[in-house]
Amino acid sequence: MTILQAGVPKSGNYWLYSIIKNILASAGNEHRSYIQQHPIQERAKNWQLSFAGQSEMDFLTIEGGRCYCRLSGVFREEITDIDDYIEQCSQVWTHSPLNPLSQSIIPKFDKIIYIIRDPRDVAISYSKFAFTEHKLKNGAPHYEQSPETYLGNRIEEMTRQWVQHVGGYLKYRNELNIYPVFYERLLHSFDSELEGLLTYLKIELSSEEIAKIKHNVAFKTMKQQSPKHLRQGSSGQWQDKLSDRQQQKVVQVAAPMLDLLGYSTTARNIPDLPENINPEVLNNAIATSERSALDQLQRLYHFINSQRSIEAKANLAKDWSLSKIKRLV
Repeated sequence: MTILQAGVPKSGNYWLYSIIKNILASAGNEHRSYIQQHPIQERAKNWQLSFAGQSEMDFLTIEGGRCYCRLSGVFREEITDIDDYIEQCSQVWTHSPLNPLSQSIIPKFDKIIYIIRDPRDVAISYSKFAFTEHKLKNGAPHYEQSPETYLGNRIEEMTRQWVQHVGGYLKYRNELNIYPVFYERLLHSFDSELEGLLTYLKIELSSEEIAKIKHNVAFKTMKQQSPKHLRQGSSGQWQDKLSDRQQQKVVQVAAPMLDLLGYSTTARNIPDLPENINPEVLNNAIATSERSALDQLQRLYHFINSQRSIEAKANLAKDWSLSKIKRLV
């Protein structure tokens, strides 16, 4: 069995990876890994990456009509035979949104698990992650001055990307047999969520094995292993961290998707996905996040009048232009 796990960055992906890894190990499933057999391992094992064991995890990126195996922002190599790659893996992690190529690749996996987290907490978490030593050293430059300015300048765009990413996977939930998991529900009712995962994976474990998994993936345990990557392990921080204006920006872009997923727009709560999603409601939620011509003009206005330095604005404009050219060619 080969499992693909997907999700927007900073949605609890590392936690989900650890849960699945422990489930497979407890079930006695053979662990297979493409990256662990790759010649890069000799060097990668000495790299300081985001969290413990990252150099030994199989990350898949699907973009620009190609597939890549990668290790954070340090290493990336094109995969020329995706079937062979999948055959060599037991658990693969991706942040890639659904696109025409991924729609043909994802069905090759036996199981697909998608993790969802409140976009307001995602934005806060990512704005802090953007200033970690590893991200500043190995990621693309973002030209922001602090996590606060990063959040203020980018929360609307991060929310749009979240809606598109989540909506894309939900749209093909039944067709691709995707199993959605909520970060907040894992926090609130871990036992029942773990039971649901086991049912989806068709794996039975003893009470002792389940207790061991719970210990291994507890926040305290994982925090000790990766103190720089894990911060709080909580939900609803957006109520205290986001200004009223920032909260309003999120609601303007994502209200229909938040409502569909059961997220309150005003208070911390536990989300819940309906068993049957009305396609029209989902399409409307996705469409709400798409930029109109007026949105584009407003984005340009806010960019020009943002508190960024002239140099930062020039660099961002240049990077945006280059990325757009790459997409066109």
